[in-house]
Amino acid sequence: MYKIKLNKQLQTIKLNNKLYLPFLIHNLPNNYNKFNINNIIKIKTTIYINSIEFTKKQIKNYIDTLNYSNINNNNIK
Repeated sequence: MYKIKLNKQLQTIKLNNKLYLPFLIHNLPNNYNKFNINNIIKIKTTIYINSIEFTKKQIKNYIDTLNYSNINNNNIK
């Protein structure tokens, strides 16, 4: 059984206790093509990538800047 939670403030998804970070197609990380395809979810125009693909420092930096990004306006509600 799957458990999904949506953090409306940051627009992150938590699926089975795994954090997925939102990206718009033009803001994908440079090395996204090396990520495991099982760690990527696409919902409408937003691509969610499992946080295990990133270092802890990258995750913290991304979440810190997420509030100031345009992604919150373009994400699912």
